Order: sequence, then C-alpha cells, then structure tokens
Amino acid sequence: MLIRVSVLVLLLFCTHSFASQCNSSQVKLQVLGSGGPELDDGRNSSGYLIWYQNKARVLIDAGPGSSIEYGKSGAEFADLQGMLLTHLHVDHSADLAAYIKGSYFTSRNTNLELFGPAANNLMPATSEYLQRLMGDKGAFAYLKEYVNKRDEADYKVIATDVPLVRGQTFQYSLSDEITAKATFVHHGPVAAVAWRVELAGCSIVFSGDMSNQFEVLDDIASEADLLVASNAVPDNASGAAINLHMTPSTIALIAKHAQVKQLLLSHFMKRTLSIQNETLGIIRAKYPGPIKLATDGLVVSL
Repeated sequence: MLIRVSVLVLLLFCTHSFASQCNSSQVKLQVLGSGGPELDDGRNSSGYLIWYQNKARVLIDAGPGSSIEYGKSGAEFADLQGMLLTHLHVDHSADLAAYIKGSYFTSRNTNLELFGPAANNLMPATSEYLQRLMGDKGAFAYLKEYVNKRDEADYKVIATDVPLVRGQTFQYSLSDEITAKATFVHHGPVAAVAWRVELAGCSIVFSGDMSNQFEVLDDIASEADLLVASNAVPDNASGAAINLHMTPSTIALIAKHAQVKQLLLSHFMKRTLSIQNETLGIIRAKYPGPIKLATDGLVVSL
C-alpha cells in the first residue's frame, strides 16, 4: 500500500510539474518601446506586446511611438485580446487614441478589453481617462463610437479599473487561455499597478514604474519566466526619483527573492542609458539569472 501511495504522489507531482512548464515555443515578448518620457533619448516610450502562437495577443502600455513599432512588427490589431496599462503617465498611455484610430483600417469587429488602475487623488480612473480621451465630450470625440458604441457593426473598448488595494491581487480573464493579474504598486503620488500575464504555462511580469515601498512585486513576480523591470534611475538616486522608481539594487533583490528565470531591463532614461554596464554589474552581484537590455523592436524568447 505504501509503495502504491508513493507512486501516486510521484505521478501527481510529475503531472503538476509538467502542466506548469512554460511552453516557450508558443510565447514571445516584443518590446515596442524601451525609453521614457524624454524627447531626445532616441527611443519609443513604454510598450510591450505578447505573442502567442504567432499572433499578437496582449498589449502592455501604450507610450508614444509604441504604435509605430506595433505596425512594424506585423501584428494584427484584430488579434489582440486585451490592453493593459500600468499607469496613465504620458509615456505609458498617450498612444491609446492612436491605436484605436488606427484600428479603423483593420478588420477588428470584436470588443476590446482595456485594463488599468482606478482613480486616486491625482489621476483619473482608466475608464474615466478613456471617456476624457474619446468619449462624447472627449478630446477626440470623433472616436466616441469606439467608447460608447451605437452601431452594432463596430467594436467597443470596454475599460475595467483595477482597485488600488495594497497587498491584494486582482485577476482578469482575457480569454480561455490568457489570464492577467494586477497589484497596486507605489509610484509616488501616481495610481499604478504591476501586471502578471499567464499563458501556455508561462508567466511574464511587468513592474511598470514603481518604487518598492509597498514590497509587493516579490509576490506577483514569484517564479516568473520573465520580469520586465523599469530602469529609470541609477543606484545613487535620491529625492523624487527614488520615490517614483526602483534602483538597480532593488530590482536585483526582487528578481533574486522572486526567483524569476530571466530579467529584462527597460524604460531607460539618459541617466541610466549611459551607465548600463555599471547597472549590469550591480544587478549581477545579487541576481544570478540571465539579464537582457531592452531595445525597441527586441523580441525576447522565454
């Protein structure tokens, strides 16, 4: 009896391990924008695209220039199953209207789910941002049919606001095969969330812009196949910069504690672009896994 129970436990363990393995041949991440808000860094602002079975499935952030890189990638807008925003700073969200306007020239006819942070004292909720941008009285009210659909032949953007509850994770289904999880992170006074996308046994985590004051990224990034971390400040940052962003040392400790399998540094600013070798040295001293530096258009395999 003991032998038979032991064999059963082993089989269950092996089945669980196999089921949770990342099918890396099915999933890739493409960087649409690896820069920040600066005008002269030579890079697009934040944007990332998850490919699944050779189709563009999830868009994370929509910073200026990311829509151009999206077009270069060959992605079909009709294939997208969700758009996730980490926060509503210009360099993460300003191309949203460009994507929606551009979709007029595509074959999309199914609703598009948009997820982002709820409101706080400084920032509007993602749903309100969508209305202010493209609603009936929005800056681009001529696109209002995409927000307040009146013609059943058109698709509608449906916004969901992620609650800003410290220490809690909220889960959303983008399709039968893709799940997105979000948690409230500290980005100074700005409403912001980090995202974890799970599909085909793989997990990709996007820190967005954040300091580590809430100490929540370790949990949502636990054993992720890839962590995309913003590297906007150097290790000696102080003042407002460190209230908004993680230092390289902090990124390294999070990646180490979460045991992420691979780290991608992105969201560079000129103050970090010029010291990338130094940054790599700081992180490698604490985190033993592979590290990549993002560039616009880079495709990362898991």
